[in-house]
Amino acid sequence: MGFDVDKRVSTKISDHPVGKLLNGLRMESAFFTHSTLRQPWALSMPVMANCMMFHLVLEGEAHFQIDGESFKLNKGEFVLFPQGDGHWLSDGHCCTYTALHDLPIQAVTERYETLEYGGNGEETTLICGVMLFQHPLAIKILGILPDKIVIDASQHDSSHVVNTMSALIGNEAKSIDVGAEAVIARLADIIVIAAMREHLGQLGDSELGWLNALQDDRIGKAMTLIHDKPAKHWSLEELALAVGMSRTSFAQQFKKLVGNSPMEYLTEWRLSLAYSQLQLSKDSMLSIALEIGYQSEAAFSRAFKKVIGKSPSEVRKAYQIE
Repeated sequence: MGFDVDKRVSTKISDHPVGKLLNGLRMESAFFTHSTLRQPWALSMPVMANCMMFHLVLEGEAHFQIDGESFKLNKGEFVLFPQGDGHWLSDGHCCTYTALHDLPIQAVTERYETLEYGGNGEETTLICGVMLFQHPLAIKILGILPDKIVIDASQHDSSHVVNTMSALIGNEAKSIDVGAEAVIARLADIIVIAAMREHLGQLGDSELGWLNALQDDRIGKAMTLIHDKPAKHWSLEELALAVGMSRTSFAQQFKKLVGNSPMEYLTEWRLSLAYSQLQLSKDSMLSIALEIGYQSEAAFSRAFKKVIGKSPSEVRKAYQIE
């Protein structure tokens, strides 16, 4: 039997609905800092709205404080602050905290920095990152995440992912070579998604909120149809028929589980996809509009501005890759 390349690349990878959603989520990396800290040292991180902050311990240990709670991370462990809350980190002894803006941070590239700080004592090496979230779907997911997610050695599956990524990031961080910044960004994406998946996997149905709708046999199927065929001119009747429900009961159940009407969710999903396209591609506005089911650039722009609060051109100008 021959190797059918076309068939292989067109075969969809099966995954849990929530996993598929996370897989399609792209972080907008603001910056990464490779920090070498020697005792005594203590740092304070400010609040960063609409951002995730994380710290990955490559060597040594780091002590954290947030909202009166303290915890320690060892080599290969990781903490994510999904809401961008301010926090403190130290060697566990030093109590004189230096603010982020007062640290001797050195820019290596536009988004990659190094920091050497502290005294002459034991050394801790960290990769610290800030990820900006403007994508509507990302912000919606952040709404059900806690103020911190810790991946430590006790969480075997997730800690294995973190340890593996930690080793790869450590190798890349030792000397910034061609493409290293992009590699670190992608590896950090994997760690962040693993941390989010770890947390979401521990939640009960009532805690998952709108994500729980993805696991409902009929409403989840309707959401998957929307996700897979956003350009199709879905009507409420078509979606209800596709999942074997009456128009009224489908609309009521969808609203109950998701929080939006089916048509509102369709619009939100289409514009979420458009948001990513505006960031990641140089496709024309009309091409993006047609791809997600709008018949004209004007109609697309009006809908985008109404839901997102910015015009498509504003988003592209702010986030377009060079």
